[in-house]
Amino acid sequence: MLEAVSAREIAVSGLRAQRTRMNLIANNIANATTPTTAKGGAFRRQLAILRGEGVEMGISPTNLGVKVERVMNDPSPMRQIYEPGNPYANAEGYVEYPNVDLAVEMADLVSAQRAYEANIAVLVSGRRMSAKALEIIQA
Repeated sequence: MLEAVSAREIAVSGLRAQRTRMNLIANNIANATTPTTAKGGAFRRQLAILRGEGVEMGISPTNLGVKVERVMNDPSPMRQIYEPGNPYANAEGYVEYPNVDLAVEMADLVSAQRAYEANIAVLVSGRRMSAKALEIIQA
């Protein structure tokens, strides 16, 4: 038997996932020029890995929607900049900076923002439909 599926719950799961994504992007931008962290080494860009479940027979409603499966470090190479006077420079005079590209971060931020807005639109539409249904019943 298929349990009731709520579009609201699915949209809220999307809001949560996109909020996590936007928080990670903000953290990446804030640390774009951080040559060292408390753990040592340059900051490494972080990515949210999202997982979604479609509506199918036998799927529990609690598993529907989108979830952040995990947060991972971007494995792409770090930026090497020649700064021999920098205290973080290696023996060759290069400083390792984060693998954060501001243009990529801004594109990802716009994408996350649009997805967030789409989920808000689902919630607003659901509320309008419920209000209209109540109005029809009362008439």
